Amino acid sequence: MNQSSPLRPLDRQRVDEQIAASIADAILDGAFPPGSALPPERELAEQLGVNRTSLRQGLARLQQMGLIEARHGSGNVVADPQALTHPAVVEALVRKLGPEFLVELFEIRAALGPLIGRSAARRGAPEDAGALRAALAAVREADSPAARQAADLAYFRVLIHHSGNRALALLYRWVEHAFGGREHELTASYDDAAPVVAGLTAITDAVLAGDEAAAAAAVEEYLRASAQRMILSYNRTRET
Repeated sequence: MNQSSPLRPLDRQRVDEQIAASIADAILDGAFPPGSALPPERELAEQLGVNRTSLRQGLARLQQMGLIEARHGSGNVVADPQALTHPAVVEALVRKLGPEFLVELFEIRAALGPLIGRSAARRGAPEDAGALRAALAAVREADSPAARQAADLAYFRVLIHHSGNRALALLYRWVEHAFGGREHELTASYDDAAPVVAGLTAITDAVLAGDEAAAAAAVEEYLRASAQRMILSYNRTRET
């Protein structure tokens, strides 16, 4: 690979994903400014050490993300990543900008907390109570940090469904998906089951009691506390 190239070398596992990640990082670094054209495919393939077929698969991923646009006569033109909201683009921003951007995502997530709790307590149908209790039971019964993490995500899907707010469900899902491939860097935040179970139990009790104020406070507090644990986990993972 050319030493002056902004693209990082790849291994052979999931080559198309790595091609997309390498070029996305270069775009976020400013090596390919918005409005500029990427180098020709032959040159890109040579710099990355891949064949043209794999390169085109990687470029297709970037097009799906909205980071580049194929234009007749101009090749692959770079879009403005700051104007994009595709979860894969946000994940690339997390990877590139690190914990500061992750904190901003967590702030959005926590800000949704009161609305989630209040809506779930106000609009929840009695027939949904069993699903919420079952989701909490799954968290309690999780036998590993990874299983607890997955159960926590599933609990919030049930809670938001309980709120009856479809727009809120879509918005929260976007925030959740924004973490992209970073979940494994946050799993250590679920090592200690006690704060996870305690926080979700407080949410469940308030929601099923129909106490809007208590539910709003419980969800906000849980999301803020879990964000702190996740940031610590993320930083530890990046340091190792």
